[in-house]
Amino acid sequence: MTNASIQRTRDKNEEALEKLDTTTMSGGVLPRDLFQEFYQKVVDSAAMLEGARTEDLPRPQMDLPRISVGSRMRRGANEGDGDAGSATVNTDAVSMDTNKGTLAYDLTREAVDDTVDNVDEIVLDMLARQFAVDTQDLGINGDESSGDAFLQQHDGWLKILSNAADTNTYDHTDTNGNAQPINTDLFNQMIQAMPNKYLRSDRFEPVFYANENQVQAYRMQLTEREDPLGSAVIFGDDDITPFSYRVEGIAAWPEDTVVFTHPENFIYGLYDEVEIRVLTETDKVAENDLFARYFMRVRDDFAIEDEEGAVLGTGIQT
Repeated sequence: MTNASIQRTRDKNEEALEKLDTTTMSGGVLPRDLFQEFYQKVVDSAAMLEGARTEDLPRPQMDLPRISVGSRMRRGANEGDGDAGSATVNTDAVSMDTNKGTLAYDLTREAVDDTVDNVDEIVLDMLARQFAVDTQDLGINGDESSGDAFLQQHDGWLKILSNAADTNTYDHTDTNGNAQPINTDLFNQMIQAMPNKYLRSDRFEPVFYANENQVQAYRMQLTEREDPLGSAVIFGDDDITPFSYRVEGIAAWPEDTVVFTHPENFIYGLYDEVEIRVLTETDKVAENDLFARYFMRVRDDFAIEDEEGAVLGTGIQT
């Protein structure tokens, strides 16, 4: 590669990077079109965020309305009677209180020189993928009481479910307190632990969430069956759907826990003033001979829509 072609590449990449150079904007806030593109990449990179209920929060602290109705609201009425029912609509709210999270990425001069084109898209992709992986991990395992600086940013969905009095639970340990391997009985017991009102609706289709290693262990159990199902699992012809419910394997999920709930029961609130600053005149940029340092800032939070609409399964052998 000649010096002239290297310079042309650098010039094209510098022009492309101006799309992400938000330092001239108030607060460095991403333009709406770039934010939509960025967040779509985030969703595509994280299975949990793809199915979760994502809330675009207009304020950093706010309550999301939660409305539920009681069962058996229908009442009989005589001719000429109006509404004689006494059922009420219960209003409640899910509190969202966002905290700040940051992510930084160093772009070397060599990366700019060696990239043929569209370095701006490459940087955006890398930021989106890393943000997706980290945010999904935090959403699952976050614990504000943890000694781990990463986990203590937020209480994640599992911590919220374990702390809630309304969460349905199932302990998979045996009578001696020994954890048991994942199996069909686990799925059956968790389905039975779910209140019927969450199973009877076509709108509410619960999903099992488990660690990907545990899902693979269950696949292996099924392959040992001497029937067409075992062969179908080996060759990937059938999905893992115990009792017609889908199983979602998540890499960051703890191996000793399974949750049975609707994907949209997981809420991710994002205060959408996402900032990406391009820093080119800092000491670190100069000392490390960087082209630029990208600094991303978000404010977000996690919540559960309805704790009663979830079953938390524990005591699973790892």
